[in-house]
Amino acid sequence: MIDTGDVTMFCHWNKRLVCKKDFYCDTCKHQLAADDKENGKAEPVQLRWTEDYDGGRVPECPSCGNMPYSLERCIFCGQRFLPDALTKEWSKPPEEVRMDCPSCGGENTLVGARARSNGHFHGRCTACGCVVME
Repeated sequence: MIDTGDVTMFCHWNKRLVCKKDFYCDTCKHQLAADDKENGKAEPVQLRWTEDYDGGRVPECPSCGNMPYSLERCIFCGQRFLPDALTKEWSKPPEEVRMDCPSCGGENTLVGARARSNGHFHGRCTACGCVVME
């Protein structure tokens, strides 16, 4: 169960069960097969892109309004998506970014990537193991 104080969080797939997976819904054993979900057999549609709290762009399923957790099909309602320029760009692996470590001062030892949604950097120093998230 997710500890949210006095609120109990129920499984997205089976409302009678308390979620014990911290809402990692894409790996939940209670999830239906993609074609058996509400929009699983519907025609593919364009994925909607919305602005997040940080000014970045994030995918949103136009059928159910959830973050789909895939650029091909929504894990919640099964809706399939048509590829567009932004989905093709997001499908590419992120470029490696190297920076100087603020902890040990190593030159180009901080290795990571920038998030496509908001440009934040996340990486680890190969010299001292320092983890940086900006």
